[in-house]
Amino acid sequence: MKIVQKFFPILFLSLFILSCETKCDHRDHEINDSRPSNAITYQEMADMFHQYDVGQKKVLDKYRADLTKNPNDAIETISHFYELDDLKQYIAYLEKLSKEKEIKLTGIRIFSAAYPKEHSDKSLRGRQTLVFMPTAKIGDSNGVAFEPLYSKKGNPIPFTKFLHQFSSKETRQVVRASFLPSLSPPDFNSSGANKLDPTPPM
Repeated sequence: MKIVQKFFPILFLSLFILSCETKCDHRDHEINDSRPSNAITYQEMADMFHQYDVGQKKVLDKYRADLTKNPNDAIETISHFYELDDLKQYIAYLEKLSKEKEIKLTGIRIFSAAYPKEHSDKSLRGRQTLVFMPTAKIGDSNGVAFEPLYSKKGNPIPFTKFLHQFSSKETRQVVRASFLPSLSPPDFNSSGANKLDPTPPM
């Protein structure tokens, strides 16, 4: 009887340890926190900023000045801030949607865009911004922006199929959103993200 009494605690302890090893082993889910291959040096960064400052920035600032006719609002946005927790939530959301649709999420494509001239926030009118879209492999391309919300299982649908329901002729040619309220059908959700904090304005 004593042997049996000693056996069961040992058995339960063994099962507990085995269960913990099975459920709590996160080695397959470890995040690679080594320096990524696409990290750059400060010299590379400086060269890129210089090329932007002597090229695109001059064009964008001139456009901004012509648009606003206001010398105090003549500098185009040069950076965007995204809360880290918001970014993590967005990625987790995309991973959840993609998993539900059995589609491998390959990355995020970032599109240049601008807020409409009639935007409710006057400080953002016409300002440069960014739009994020998830990507998947479609055909031979590994980075096609797609819409997981409306894709079928295992079949990613390019987001342009939905975007073009609202797009102008110009937007269809360059894959950017331009809304025409008088002609647009009822709006519906997408898997895109924006709501960045641009600088300028301050």
